[in-house]
Amino acid sequence: MSVRLHLRRIRVVEVIKDLPELLLVAVEDVRRVVRCPHCGFNTSRVHDRRRVRVTDLTYGGRPTTLMWLRRRFRCGECGKGFLEEAHPEFVRNRVTWITRRLARTLVRDVNHLSIRELSRRWGLGWHFIMGLVAAWSTLVVADRRQRRCRILMADETSLRKGHRYVTVLLNGETGGGLGVVKHRDSQALRGFLVSQGHRWCRGVKVVVTDGSEAYRTAITSHLGHAIHVVDRFHVARWFASGLIEMRRRIQRVGPKGSRPAYHPDIFRSRYLQLRRADRLDDKARTRLEQILASQPELAHAWQLYQTLHRIYQAENDQEANQALGEFINGHHTWTLPEFEPLIDTLLKWGDEIFAFHDTDRITNGRLAGTNAKPGVLKRIGYGFISSTNLGHRALLLCPGVP
Repeated sequence: MSVRLHLRRIRVVEVIKDLPELLLVAVEDVRRVVRCPHCGFNTSRVHDRRRVRVTDLTYGGRPTTLMWLRRRFRCGECGKGFLEEAHPEFVRNRVTWITRRLARTLVRDVNHLSIRELSRRWGLGWHFIMGLVAAWSTLVVADRRQRRCRILMADETSLRKGHRYVTVLLNGETGGGLGVVKHRDSQALRGFLVSQGHRWCRGVKVVVTDGSEAYRTAITSHLGHAIHVVDRFHVARWFASGLIEMRRRIQRVGPKGSRPAYHPDIFRSRYLQLRRADRLDDKARTRLEQILASQPELAHAWQLYQTLHRIYQAENDQEANQALGEFINGHHTWTLPEFEPLIDTLLKWGDEIFAFHDTDRITNGRLAGTNAKPGVLKRIGYGFISSTNLGHRALLLCPGVP
């Protein structure tokens, strides 16, 4: 039997084993003359050959192993012996050899399969495959970090249960992942910015984060020239917090464990209350109006909540300030204690919230979608212990666009 491997600078010597469960092929480098590393003269004198097993892609559905006849040469000029240099089509890690095309396949498939599954499928070590992924991820991310980044997005995601978090950083223009840093404190973001250097940081014009005081501290220190925007989704959660606390206070009608402990209509409509008024259909609007008609305090809280949403529905800063003024006037008309913390938050983060209108209505939506990919990856891998391994694999899932 003869086979064509389609490998550059590789010649098939013979087929050693041709079995349904294994294909073993002896191969050799096509070069006849090599340069002596000791004296620099060319030589073609082969002293002996050493057999090196190289795992390759399947051939005809069968596991394929190449038996590379690695030659030892004897220089005719200086008389010294030397081993043939590593072939460019082969990749080595300690004692394991694989073809470069198999390495590319492993790096590609690791986005959809666990390392353990790839290890079982190809008969390779777990640490060997993870080393390939880490090496390629390091090269890819190093190239991304050298490019200019005008919009930097930062958010947190959990590594595993137990409140272990990592900080994910993304180029907001291309969507390419820039880093997954351990922890979610100011030192995490500060360390990334320091590693990027002053020149790269000067190129960042807009930073989008959640309402984290730790992130704001790092941004003020290293990106003070950039416009800091708090993500709209997180601010909407702040808006909803007052309405939720109000609903929880008035919905209780009995002690815990009694039937009913909560007002049925108020409790069952809790998600309906959080929807924007312009997104309610006729049926939902009629149902909500019936509930709010019997609960004037909840109706007033719902109106304040809708007024806050108009900050983001506004076309410019002037309309947004008008919506904020209406909220403040409405709150003074009927003071609700559940909205007091929200007012303090609005005063504290006012500049970052209103910067939304100065940056073409930018949000962290692209990063939120990216964070969903590591979530799928964690399920594929049955959880992660090392944030470094999660970072290497997650960054390959976020290639972005050129």
